Amino acid sequence: MSETTLKNDNSVYHKKFYILLAYAFIFRLMISMMTPYRIDMGGYVAWSRYLAQNGPAGLYGDFHIVYAPFYMYFLWLTGGICKLFSLSASFQAYAIKLWAVGFEFLGGFLLFKIAEKFNRPKQGLYMALFYVMNPGVFMNSSIWGQFDSIPATMLLGVLYLFQSEKYNPAALLFLIAVLTKPQSGLLLPVVLYLYFRDFKWDAHFFKRLGTGLISGIFLYLTIVMPFYSPTGKLDRIPGFMDPFYWLFDLYSKSIGDYPFATANGFNLWTLLGGQIQEDTLPFMGLTYSEWGYILLAIGLAYAFICLIKGKATVYAITYFSFLVLFNAFFFMTRMHERYLLAAVIFAAAACVYDRRHLFTAVLLSICVFCNQLYLYIISFEERYWLDRWDGIALFFAGLTLFTYVLAVCQGYKAFICHKVQGDKNG
Repeated sequence: MSETTLKNDNSVYHKKFYILLAYAFIFRLMISMMTPYRIDMGGYVAWSRYLAQNGPAGLYGDFHIVYAPFYMYFLWLTGGICKLFSLSASFQAYAIKLWAVGFEFLGGFLLFKIAEKFNRPKQGLYMALFYVMNPGVFMNSSIWGQFDSIPATMLLGVLYLFQSEKYNPAALLFLIAVLTKPQSGLLLPVVLYLYFRDFKWDAHFFKRLGTGLISGIFLYLTIVMPFYSPTGKLDRIPGFMDPFYWLFDLYSKSIGDYPFATANGFNLWTLLGGQIQEDTLPFMGLTYSEWGYILLAIGLAYAFICLIKGKATVYAITYFSFLVLFNAFFFMTRMHERYLLAAVIFAAAACVYDRRHLFTAVLLSICVFCNQLYLYIISFEERYWLDRWDGIALFFAGLTLFTYVLAVCQGYKAFICHKVQGDKNG
């Protein structure tokens, strides 16, 4: 195919992409008017108003907040706009939803650009639409009112920046993702691998590393310090370290809020009776938590085998990221109903390289959607925790198990069984 023909084809797909994306955006604006999940959105609106009225100082002291600080900037800006124009609480809730919706469309754009880099604009068009119109995705943002898609988009952006050889911007974006949702840290191994993959004992590499470290510290302090308050551990650690310990302390409290084998997440522990059972309880000779870490380690080892056998191509890295996020949700304890969402965008990206993953991506989307939908529906009855042996939860946990096994088998066929020929062929 000539270069002129290729450019013309890409131009056609660009036009289709933006037209279809516009229709999808209108649809998303409409369904975002639906009633959000009451407890979560009630907190977001309250924090947003506080920030508009008082600024960030004291927010984490006046409210029980276990969320990372970066998302608070979106709430702060929303609160400021609503205060300026005297907008209602219902409009404020709607506006809060739109931040995540916007990031989902940015995620769709990234999927298209990634596909375009490999001369696959058609696949990119389909997968971008698959993502922005995905029921599991819009259930989280447009309906529930959560923001899990914001760090998910950032994480895909991290891989895109590494692919474009923009190492420090990629590392800084990863830091922002972690400061948005701590679960983003699960992809630290692949970020470290990509950053140090071209390691050389020369001035250029160490200049990049030094610049990245200084930029990272500055970025962290810029985001955290407006919200920071002393942790009370100043007698144990140097004062200059306390702002860094503050985030660790915050995330520790977040983990401790719901100490169950599973916290409404339809995963392995739902099938084994772990719903609302403390993860320190004994289970088959160990505790739920200990089994979770053991199984997670096995799952991560398998994901690394796929990555190595796949010669760490962009395709292999994408699928590795998908498996890591899926492993964490399926095996770790204390998982919520929303924590599998981030895997969807990486499943969609994997489909750009090989259509064999489409069925897995569809099943994954159904699992994510139904897990959230069920909890959303029963919340109107003021029920927020499922029974231990809830039949619907067991069914969809079984479907999630089937999807996980399928994902593992497809990883074997794609990277272990067959010789991967490199980035040129995906």
